[in-house]
Amino acid sequence: MWTPNVKLRESDMLDIAPADAECLKLHDGDPVRVRSWHGQAVMPLRIDSRVKPGELFATCHAAEVFLNPLISPHRDSVVSTSEYKVVAVSIERA
Repeated sequence: MWTPNVKLRESDMLDIAPADAECLKLHDGDPVRVRSWHGQAVMPLRIDSRVKPGELFATCHAAEVFLNPLISPHRDSVVSTSEYKVVAVSIERA
């Protein structure tokens, strides 16, 4: 099931900086496996110059991608939500 955000982006993707994609020998559209200590997910890669090297961005609207298992069980101390923005991951071609 999709949220209305599908109007902004047709599918969930993992965005990566061009320099990081080059270093990992990854290309636009490659399926990649994203792993954290807590879980993993597979999704297509999108190279985006707006992403800073060393950082990633992903949308999480499609149930089949299901990124929630990658998130730590720790809560943000200020707003008491999951710590979505501080999850260490590795990525590889799936």
